[in-house]
Amino acid sequence: MGFLFGALHGQVLENYNPKIVIEHKYELIPSSVIAIADLNLKDYPMSSFQLEFPEKSAVFLGDKLWLYAVSDTSFVIPMEQLKKISGENTKTLSLMVYKEGIDSDQLSVKKGVFRKGRPVAGGVNVPNEQLREKDTVKDFMILAFVVVLALVALFKVTYPMVFQSVLRPVSLFQEEFSEGSSGMKLFSSDVIFYMLVFSMLMSLFAFSYLHFAGIGLLDEFLGDGLNSLLLIWLSGSVIFMVMSFLKYLWIKIFAVVYHLDKIDFSQFFYMVKSLMLVLLILYVVVMGFYLQGYTAMDEMMNYAVWLFLVVYLVGIFRLFYLMLKKVPFKSYHLFSYLCSSELVPFLVIVKLIVG
Repeated sequence: MGFLFGALHGQVLENYNPKIVIEHKYELIPSSVIAIADLNLKDYPMSSFQLEFPEKSAVFLGDKLWLYAVSDTSFVIPMEQLKKISGENTKTLSLMVYKEGIDSDQLSVKKGVFRKGRPVAGGVNVPNEQLREKDTVKDFMILAFVVVLALVALFKVTYPMVFQSVLRPVSLFQEEFSEGSSGMKLFSSDVIFYMLVFSMLMSLFAFSYLHFAGIGLLDEFLGDGLNSLLLIWLSGSVIFMVMSFLKYLWIKIFAVVYHLDKIDFSQFFYMVKSLMLVLLILYVVVMGFYLQGYTAMDEMMNYAVWLFLVVYLVGIFRLFYLMLKKVPFKSYHLFSYLCSSELVPFLVIVKLIVG
């Protein structure tokens, strides 16, 4: 703890911990934001209060800001000092602690006679500007998602016919699975544009998962400002785009082996189209919760990742169903082909996430 002054020993006269009330804000879903404890300043006038607050919490006495706990803070303050702050005639003083996601287990309020401990040395009378720390990560995520949506809008204007077939949810349920001249289509301008948007969205989704899950791969870059985060995002987009083309090459190899080279591009693009749509929907939901101040974003991202994987797996089986009408050989040969071309990469992705 930043201001923890050794173990606190003494006689506890009143334990306020069971009486702490947690209040929530209700938007998309309830999210805890404030803890309240009413302090008795009438009884035991010679006693002190032992207080513990979590990091990045703003503490109010009544309607006045008292201190801002930059780090985890623990100290003892005499009741006389609290009466000087609130007024000599005050009998009950409301102690309010503001912090998103606060829990009653994160703070402690006790009255007693304590032999160790001294008032906090810093954090009192913190300027209001310090209570409104700029969240660079949130600014980056909003900016990046706006850029992705702008590119989707530009794609709709530039390639309206392609947009109708690849970014409408109804297209996933169509029974058509067309053959075509594979290979050259992959390098057409509309496909490259589409793959760029898909890769940028994948990179943003991966960044969000690493950040909210607390995986430390990005920690050293989070404090370097918006430009650094944008560079990481764009670098990740390049990596995902290269991986997408490698995935197509993987499918192409097995399509040649199984004599299915006329449908390899259709297979590849069907999966990309499915994942693009689910990523857009998932990320809109994730950003909605995040901007509303939902605190359990790690759990939210875990659900989003698992739903993404479930849709990926369902897409493979849907692909199997659609290809049954196009492939001339028996179903177990087709299943063997899809296991090699789709399930193996899928299991590698699952292993990377779970491992």
